[in-house]
Amino acid sequence: MAIQDGGVQAVTVGELLSTERFDLRIPHYQRPFSWRPETALRLVDDIREAQSDPVRSGTPYVLGAVILHQNDQSYEVVDGQQRLLTLRMIRCLLNGDVTPEFDPDPDTPVGQVWIALSRRLSVLVARERSALLEYIGSDCQAVLVITDDLDEAFRVFDSQNYRGKPLAPHDLLKAHHLREMRRESQSMKSAVVEAWESVADEDLDRLFSRYLYRIVNWSRSKPAPGFSTADIHAFKGIRIESVESPSARYHAAAQLAIPMLSRWDAQTGPNNHEIGRMRFQLDMPLAAGRPFFDMVSFMLEELKYIIREGFEGDRGQFSIYQLETLGTDKDSNIVEHANRGRYRYVSELYVGALLYFVNRFGTEHLNEARRILFRWAYAMRVRRLRVQYKSMDNWGSDGDSAFAIIRNAESWRALEQLDGLNVEPYRSGHEVGLVELITEKGQR
Repeated sequence: MAIQDGGVQAVTVGELLSTERFDLRIPHYQRPFSWRPETALRLVDDIREAQSDPVRSGTPYVLGAVILHQNDQSYEVVDGQQRLLTLRMIRCLLNGDVTPEFDPDPDTPVGQVWIALSRRLSVLVARERSALLEYIGSDCQAVLVITDDLDEAFRVFDSQNYRGKPLAPHDLLKAHHLREMRRESQSMKSAVVEAWESVADEDLDRLFSRYLYRIVNWSRSKPAPGFSTADIHAFKGIRIESVESPSARYHAAAQLAIPMLSRWDAQTGPNNHEIGRMRFQLDMPLAAGRPFFDMVSFMLEELKYIIREGFEGDRGQFSIYQLETLGTDKDSNIVEHANRGRYRYVSELYVGALLYFVNRFGTEHLNEARRILFRWAYAMRVRRLRVQYKSMDNWGSDGDSAFAIIRNAESWRALEQLDGLNVEPYRSGHEVGLVELITEKGQR
């Protein structure tokens, strides 16, 4: 047999976790629980956000699909184990059960998630805990697929997770911010989607994974191990309808005010690039919804500008060490050169730092920034025999990196402290031409 009659249905979390209805088992072939605490905490935050959203009132909050294989009277979890165990932990804590059915060893992923959830939920007062417990049990749902054929269960799992093109992090961000445009007209939503779909996936992936995500992390001296769906919270922005803190109100107001002020002073005010830099500060919160799409459009063009100006300036001396260029048309798409892969990571490091610098300080001192940031980024290529992703991540997230300096600087001149960087080559004869160029740029 295959999927049973009525085997695809929406069930509440309360029903799904009820031992009277479903005797859930984790089969031996399942991988161990592996969610990180931040992933579990985001699940709590997303549920609480849905609970407090007046627009969603009366609408179930769907937590995805769960695939079960019916084996006699029990149900083996084929897909959904991570969510189900996390939901069990949340419900235990909200019920005040400090002796759960599993052993929350602090050295295991389960124990680390249990501790993180305990801390997060402990701040809720009794009324909030009761309301959240009721909401999860009655208003949160899963799409349940039940089959008594294990092969069929795995085929459904395959079709859900591997066939076709998986959703990229930027796809999830698009869906999130479209939901935040619920009060916008349909024509506006259509225009936003059309503009988004006109951009190649590789360009969106490049913008977020190589530049925006790294800038957000490195400017805070945090590593950026790789942009995934677990990291999209960094770009979810502030919901205008639910701002509470003074800081959130300030940034939300700025998002609304800057375009209006620019139109008011259109004759003598800043140009479009300057307006974009004012509005979309990379280390500040962004308003959710349409401003996100405006930011993406602006940053795609800004990245092209930085790639062009960052390497063609200073008589084009940097261009032979450039990974990404533009086509013959200055407004064309970004093209990568596979034969320059040796400079991939340092080239991306340089472009990211210059993008962040211009975002903070504009272009008035671009020439000096080019010289200093090129030396800082490419010094890593000179000082190492091999440069790997981890090398770049350590270089960018260091507390004395260009990103940390730019974030904390009041003047562009703060970059000058990077001029004394040691650029001694790895060995004699290593990267001779690059060593000479870096040495020349160190001589003002």
